[in-house]
Amino acid sequence: MPDTYSVEPRATLGKRVARLRRAGVLPANVFGRGIDSVAVQIEERAVRELLQAHGLNTLISLQIAGEDAPRPVVVRDVGRHPVTRTPLHLDFYQVDLERTITGSVPVHVTGESPAVRDLGGILLVGSDSVQVEALPADMPNFVTVSIEPLAELDDEITVADLEIPETITVLSDPHQMLVRITRPRGTAADEEEEAEGEEGEAEGEEGEAEGGESPAAASEGEGS
Repeated sequence: MPDTYSVEPRATLGKRVARLRRAGVLPANVFGRGIDSVAVQIEERAVRELLQAHGLNTLISLQIAGEDAPRPVVVRDVGRHPVTRTPLHLDFYQVDLERTITGSVPVHVTGESPAVRDLGGILLVGSDSVQVEALPADMPNFVTVSIEPLAELDDEITVADLEIPETITVLSDPHQMLVRITRPRGTAADEEEEAEGEEGEAEGEEGEAEGGESPAAASEGEGS
């Protein structure tokens, strides 16, 4: 059974919700397919616990005071303060347990890469989330990417390399890079590329000196 969180119907609307926030209570709304939107309020402490435990798009139960049974919902959106990033408002989406939903799921990087440990490679994170589709009860809190297999410089892991249960469909581009081991600056490969570039510039300047003719010389030749 999913975790259950309690909320109360909210009569405070508009700009007056600032009073709620000062009292440690956040405004929220419950909406969904074919249902009327319901204004509710929830303790800020409970919001912090909820987001830390479940994040977005993970199935939870929402018990609205006065209703007989909890509603199956996911947190669809969190309004945050632009500077402090503290939560200011929540949107709960009431789901149909028999109907799939889509959502963005965080990517958690685990393990240690031999290329970083032994070769001095630098771990580059390309994307910290993937888009997936699943029944509400199957929606994961996150997906895990182990960097243990990254043993060589330039090795990478893409969306196609994820090990995902069959109950979940990944919608992100399979070629999307999740993590890659980049070469540290000053490696032999970098020095070779810089040397080749300098050599090419030198050859170009030498060619101009031997066979090239300045615009002034060409102009003098045409006039003589």
